[in-house]
Amino acid sequence: MIMKYLRQIDFYRNNIKNKIRTNTSGLQKAISLFVFMLFFTAIASAQTVEVKGKVIDSENQESLPGVSIIVKGTTQGVTTNMDGEYALKVGQANVILVFSFIGYEAQEVPVNGQTTINVSLKSSTSDLDEVMVIAYGTTKKSNLTGSAVALDSEELKDVFVSNVASMLQGKVAGVYSSAGSGQPGSGTEITIRGKGSLSGTTSPLWVVDGIIMGNSDPGYSPADIESITVLKDASATSLYGSLAANGVILLQTKRAKKGESKINVNATYGHTTFNTGNFSVMNSQELYDYQKTWNPDVTEDVLNTDTDWMKIGTQTGKAQEYNVNYSGGNEKISAYLSGTYYNETGALKGYDYERYSAIANFDINASERLKIKVNLSGDYRTTKDQQHSTYAMFTYMPWDEAYLPDGSVLDPRVDSGKEYLLANDKVWYGRDENNYLYDLQYNYGNSRSNNLRANIGFDYKINEWLTFSSMNNIALNFGHSEWYTDPRSVSGQADRGTLYDSYSFSKTRFTNQMLRINKSFGLHALSAFVAWEYTDYHSDNANATGKGIAAGLTVLNTTAEAVSVGGAKWESAKQSTLVNLQYAYNDIYLATASFSRQGSSSFGPNKQYGNFWSASVGWNAHSEEFLQGIEWLNVLKWSASMGQVGNAPGGFQYLGYFAFVDQYNGNSAATPYQKGNADISWEKVTSYNTAISTRLFDRVSINLDLYYKNSDNLLTYVPLPALTGYSGIWMNVGRVTNKGYELTVSPEIIKTSRFKWDMTLNLAYNKNRVEEIYEDKAYTSGNTRIEAGYDMDAQYQRIWYGANPANGEPLWEKVTENEDGTKTVSLTSDYADATLQFTGTKGTPTYTGGILNKFTFDDFSLTANISFVDDIYKYNSNRELFDSDGSYASFNNMKLADDWSRWEKPGDVATHPKPFNGGVNANKNSSRYLEDASYIRLRNVTLAYNLPKNVSNLLKISSASVYVSADNMITLTNWSGMDPETGALYPLSKKIMAGVKVNF
Repeated sequence: MIMKYLRQIDFYRNNIKNKIRTNTSGLQKAISLFVFMLFFTAIASAQTVEVKGKVIDSENQESLPGVSIIVKGTTQGVTTNMDGEYALKVGQANVILVFSFIGYEAQEVPVNGQTTINVSLKSSTSDLDEVMVIAYGTTKKSNLTGSAVALDSEELKDVFVSNVASMLQGKVAGVYSSAGSGQPGSGTEITIRGKGSLSGTTSPLWVVDGIIMGNSDPGYSPADIESITVLKDASATSLYGSLAANGVILLQTKRAKKGESKINVNATYGHTTFNTGNFSVMNSQELYDYQKTWNPDVTEDVLNTDTDWMKIGTQTGKAQEYNVNYSGGNEKISAYLSGTYYNETGALKGYDYERYSAIANFDINASERLKIKVNLSGDYRTTKDQQHSTYAMFTYMPWDEAYLPDGSVLDPRVDSGKEYLLANDKVWYGRDENNYLYDLQYNYGNSRSNNLRANIGFDYKINEWLTFSSMNNIALNFGHSEWYTDPRSVSGQADRGTLYDSYSFSKTRFTNQMLRINKSFGLHALSAFVAWEYTDYHSDNANATGKGIAAGLTVLNTTAEAVSVGGAKWESAKQSTLVNLQYAYNDIYLATASFSRQGSSSFGPNKQYGNFWSASVGWNAHSEEFLQGIEWLNVLKWSASMGQVGNAPGGFQYLGYFAFVDQYNGNSAATPYQKGNADISWEKVTSYNTAISTRLFDRVSINLDLYYKNSDNLLTYVPLPALTGYSGIWMNVGRVTNKGYELTVSPEIIKTSRFKWDMTLNLAYNKNRVEEIYEDKAYTSGNTRIEAGYDMDAQYQRIWYGANPANGEPLWEKVTENEDGTKTVSLTSDYADATLQFTGTKGTPTYTGGILNKFTFDDFSLTANISFVDDIYKYNSNRELFDSDGSYASFNNMKLADDWSRWEKPGDVATHPKPFNGGVNANKNSSRYLEDASYIRLRNVTLAYNLPKNVSNLLKISSASVYVSADNMITLTNWSGMDPETGALYPLSKKIMAGVKVNF
């Protein structure tokens, strides 16, 4: 109804504009035009071509009135009449016509001498009619009542990374993505709407093509992904029960489209460089100048050597990915086949990650009622690890030589090194008295893994409104790793070489049987399903270490003596009954309700099953009659939801059992390991969400979500007295809340026939708070403390106050509680006397978000992806070693940040105390090394060029594009280390990539 109304408005509006243009022509312009035509009639007649045709809707084949047809690069154009017909005279036979209409995708068609051009326009998928993948099905975006965000494949392919999780960074409001390391193949941690468990996982559930895959990235190639949907509130996630307490990420792989047959080739190649950020260590001269102020033993002799250990340990790595895929078929069977090769060598020398992956999706129309779906996928991954040491690169002294004159490694522990140092009257200054390069030439680690997944399902249409669906999946994983220590290496001398071997296997089975209803009654639409689901998991592993081995042998039975043997087995299972109901009246008034009953082997018979539910409503207010006259309002939607999901532990905390890992008198011995509690039950997460979505002037989309999430009955390990024989017991005693908002604004800033600028800005705010813990007894874990009234990642340390201006000694805060309950704050230079307390900072961000820009000009496009994180603090533990004020005279030191200073004389107000040979405890654990890890990062920028259609036709290909991109080139942060995101010594590398895409 709305589309019909908009078409009529657009038709009459364009015709009025054409009349206005005609009537405003003055007499002078008319005479000039007449004269012009007299002189150039012959030429014009020879060059002018009249193009006619009809424009229809590609889905229903109906004619489209009011469609704008413009000669590309000009203002010349016409609109279709009420029958969708048009006629346009063009000056040249090789121009390009641009067909555009509200609610439809613009289409460009080269004339190429044609006189009749008929066009079918596709409905735009950016507005109300977008079809989204949701839990166990799909829905129109306009009918969604829960909180969910969908991304298509093009929105994911900007950054070059080995896992899909990293691609989500900064693209979805409320989704915090953080890499743990820049090492190739390393994982990424994702948190959706804050942490809600004190002991269990806080990672979301991954579901691929309807199959539950677990809480880690499933490892698919971006080239094979059709779309990703992030489910955030209980209404969207509750059908997954306990698995969905931390949100759900739905991944859809590509499938062949009806009536098409094509081959796509994608190739990307580039280089990676080590990203040092704001961090650098001193060279020989700088270290000498620093140490001579406090180290009486340092002499100018050290300046004879200036070794750059960072340069030795880093390199320009390579990164490459190649994908070939085919999609095609006929009315009976269609297939999508794809193979991908990914390889990345580390910017830190000595590490190589390689992955082969493949996917095959088949759709078989066995009959009018029966459709069979087959999904096969797998990957093979290997790593070769002979990685250089970041610890050595930053702590080793520049005064020590890395190599002997003949190019071999100089190590002070071996004869050649000792002889060289003695003969040249030199010493080794580094504290560790070794050169890591020596052992590195011999020792290494390798690993490999195979992942195989098979899914067979079918849809049987019982009648027009009732369908039975079945999904059945099995996933197998095989892994192997080995660590070899050569007897020629210094670390291998004591045991005459060692070999560690580890094997692992896991199997996951999944089945879902569903009866689905889709029925319309006039203005009423009803969708519902009932389903039963079961999944089980098995894993086992074994490992062994042997010592005494000949150089080069890597088989365990060639070792002379066994050192250790280990292994484990694990099994678990879950089953669920699911019910879902969706109702819509005239696509205006919407309601959804769901219920699931789930059982888990992680709980005892008393509490094995949990009931989870959700309810939500929605209102498409823009469809109301009283808003139809507001032309600038395209969309106005309100929704609200509430519901409850559960969270199950990863182990069997309800069991009381013993561990058979010790020996007594030559026999296996059991020792108390875990105190049983048959009454522990599900952690329960109750969430509330309300949202407003709007689109204005057909140019700006805005979405605002407000949420509150209450995580109750949290499992906590409660300590027990030692006399019980157990260290503690699991109990449901904790409660944590998260509340916040998420804002997404997507303006189409510039929208012309040749140039477009689209932007998406998302911002999320989250506040976490521990509400209850066992008997209000706070406990400390590392540098954080769990206590009611504080963030669960609130940092708890001695508070640093810098250097005493009078004498340069370190200062910490001391808090004394007075008899009347008041507290007195003073400063102390005695570390032991300083007070452990909350620092007012936390290890998770308050604000996260991103800015995505896309510019298109003719056949060029430029995208820029910016992500940001604010109000997050991390402990930079590395500074304990190389920013220690003399505590480690035999370690190199980092250069001071721009706003840092060292105390030199009385009266100096400095961040760093007076250096002292041997240190003054200033580098001990305190808020001194607690740094603001907020950042703004240019995550990716990509420039692409699409070959014009006439060139593609000449080359006998469907389409082609080339592009260059750069990752992580600019990061704005106060973090003194290399990367505020990883917080570690291995930062995300900078990447420069080039690629080509060809479609046949």
